[in-house]
Amino acid sequence: MKIKGLSRHLSSIVELELKLGNIVLRIDEPRGTRCPMAVVFSQPLHFYEIKNQLILDKAVERWENRDAHYDIEAGVVCRETGHTVAGPFRW
Repeated sequence: MKIKGLSRHLSSIVELELKLGNIVLRIDEPRGTRCPMAVVFSQPLHFYEIKNQLILDKAVERWENRDAHYDIEAGVVCRETGHTVAGPFRW
């Protein structure tokens, strides 16, 4: 599944998540003032597999949000575009 306009640095993560059986729940455009696009998966991201199977650009960083005022999520962000790929936070 190619997502039009998604940062090239995040495309391999989306492809891996789909390969591992995760499902895209929604694509938000814009997600917020600092996030012009967010790809949100239904299940937590496979961070172990991402780290061990992909070579990511230095522009890609992991993040977590535990603030109950917002969706409790964990994901990755592209610092060049502000795009994110996220899923529910795994406790």
